[in-house]
Amino acid sequence: MKTTRSIFTGLFLLLSSCNPTTDDRKKYIESEPTFFELRNGDWLTNKWIRKPENLLTIHETFKKFGYTKLIPGHLLHDNPLIIQDIYINRPGKQLLDSLELTYNQTYIQGKYYREFWQRRKAEKNDSVVYIIIKDINSAISAGLASQDANASVVNDTLLQLLQIDYQTDSLIKQLATHNFETLRRLGFHQSAYNLLFERYKYQDINWNRDSLAKTLQPSDKFIYPWFQVDTK
Repeated sequence: MKTTRSIFTGLFLLLSSCNPTTDDRKKYIESEPTFFELRNGDWLTNKWIRKPENLLTIHETFKKFGYTKLIPGHLLHDNPLIIQDIYINRPGKQLLDSLELTYNQTYIQGKYYREFWQRRKAEKNDSVVYIIIKDINSAISAGLASQDANASVVNDTLLQLLQIDYQTDSLIKQLATHNFETLRRLGFHQSAYNLLFERYKYQDINWNRDSLAKTLQPSDKFIYPWFQVDTK
């Protein structure tokens, strides 16, 4: 779940998030959809997420899933706000409110907000970023579990990954198997393998791990999986 939250914080502040590699584990194929690098890549250098249409896809998917499920409380209230190695001397909610208020101002007095919007305009994604900030503020203020989203741009694969990662139901064998089969069907076989053997939440599930592992497609190379090892 922490890694999925890095996707939200990346959208929020364009941060980087990376994980260590390992060469001694079993290797399986892992789907790499267009948004895949947002999980393990560098947000500061990622060009894909800076395109308005891609920002909108991520945003509409998050809206459908629910921003209030994605946003950790400390991100809104901690002061200073600390994410990775970036320090911002204001709480996250205040930051979002101020960004929304300053967008349409002719001259923005605050240096931070002025430079923020100058960068967004230079990238030609300022109007989309404004919509995202406005929708996030609305979701937080109203405590919305989810918001109406544009179905034509929602990414169903990302939505299903979020639903697995943020499940609040008790994890029984039937649900665990459903999650495994979903990952396998979507082509995230390394992630499916990790659910079987390398994820703490799934350790007590009474399933035939070896038999299920045989349904996965091996690979010659290791790709950072969507669901990382969390038992070591």
